[in-house]
Amino acid sequence: MKYLLPIIFFLSSCSSLKKTVVYSSLAGSIVGAAGGMALSPDEESRGANAAVFGLIGAGVAALTGYAMYKEDPRNSKLKPMLDMKNEDPNTVDLGLDGINIEANLKPSEKFLSPKIKLPKKLEGKVKKQYLIKYEAKERYINKGSKTYYIPPFEIYEHAYDN
Repeated sequence: MKYLLPIIFFLSSCSSLKKTVVYSSLAGSIVGAAGGMALSPDEESRGANAAVFGLIGAGVAALTGYAMYKEDPRNSKLKPMLDMKNEDPNTVDLGLDGINIEANLKPSEKFLSPKIKLPKKLEGKVKKQYLIKYEAKERYINKGSKTYYIPPFEIYEHAYDN
């Protein structure tokens, strides 16, 4: 009985929603059945109490696992680090109080990806993929009483042959 709680925590810590609900309902049914048997008033009703409280425990634990899975910040979609929503591809939003920089991106290299040749049956049907490397020079941006230094950086674009 003393190992029951660590086993429950181990079973309910999963990465996918399906596993979380299944394992938490399994752990809830074990706890509910054990509680129903232990708290049963007489010998004849132990089986029925274990079944009833096992089902109730499974339902409550499944709902709790679902609710806790949805609230976990690790399961939410992350914002991209560089927001390039602007129509001008050279303007980059840094996420610092609306500070945008004119990056003056210059293509420096172009890589074919993958380097392996396509099979004959796919040639002409699949577009070639390229990685294009852009470079930007260092910048200083003054905004009010603050000065921001942006070191030189590189950006890679994944593009298809047109």
